[in-house]
Amino acid sequence: MLAVEAWLTSGITQQEFWKTLGVKRTTFANWVSRNKRKQAVSNFIRVPATPVIIPKLIDVIYPNGVIIKASSDDLKTQMLFLTG
Repeated sequence: MLAVEAWLTSGITQQEFWKTLGVKRTTFANWVSRNKRKQAVSNFIRVPATPVIIPKLIDVIYPNGVIIKASSDDLKTQMLFLTG
């Protein structure tokens, strides 16, 4: 909520802020409560993904039994493994 974020950085009391804003005390209290719940959920820490090790040789096997063997240097393996 932008209003709650503005209040947090304003340095004034909640009462001064909601009166200035022209909203009811209970309305502003609900906004603050929702903002706290939202913050609690969004406090996850991002963990970077481990790099994918691309094999040197890749076999592509089709349902009809055809097998294509290729060097990973010959293919666009980055896109293959990222979207695969």
